[in-house]
Amino acid sequence: MAYLIKSLKNKKGLRRYIGPKRAVLFILLVIFVVWAWYNYRSGGLSPSIIEQYRTQHPIAAVLLFTLVYAVSVVAALPSLPLNLAAGFFWGGFVGGIYSTIGVTFGGWISFFVARRLMGQPMGERFQNRWAGRVQEEFERNGWKFVAFARVNPIIPTGPLNYLLGLTSLSNLGFLWPTFVFLLPPSIAVAYIGDTLQTFTANQDDVSEIIRGILIVSAAVTFLALVRLFTKISKR
Repeated sequence: MAYLIKSLKNKKGLRRYIGPKRAVLFILLVIFVVWAWYNYRSGGLSPSIIEQYRTQHPIAAVLLFTLVYAVSVVAALPSLPLNLAAGFFWGGFVGGIYSTIGVTFGGWISFFVARRLMGQPMGERFQNRWAGRVQEEFERNGWKFVAFARVNPIIPTGPLNYLLGLTSLSNLGFLWPTFVFLLPPSIAVAYIGDTLQTFTANQDDVSEIIRGILIVSAAVTFLALVRLFTKISKR
């Protein structure tokens, strides 16, 4: 709070958060998100559009898939159908790799935009004791936090990318654990799409499998948070 008040009292601090360039970037982001959600609702970003190119234009289909996946991640759209579609179109392993490339690219754009908009406010020192200790833990093991979040499907990828952009995490520290640790779950979901031959997330078989994965993921996340806060409280 003291840092925010100090920032608001000097021009440089004020421009850091609401300067004209950031205002334009924010408006463009809002327009982009609205456009993406509109197209998602109308079917313009459906995996079925990729299916039309897959036979006659295989390379273009991969590039289009990567672009659509990146757009979905930046706009925080549901991306499960795309991950399933990757397995349906290209098989579990290759489809999982394509999905990981798309989500990593889109994630980095979100990370970059958040940093350009707000800087790194979560990289500043917090006065609160608990917040300060969590921050210290993150600075020591930042990649482990990213890795755990990426391999854990209960944690939403879209909002997390923007949140990480506000931390002191470097571009490399964001990119490599994002790709490496999103690869296993992306391949797993792609194999579901390949095995069941579907990219419809609402199908009963798919829903049952995903529900089971999320329940296990939630339990693991809870235990990890308990362990983290127990470790911090002992300092």
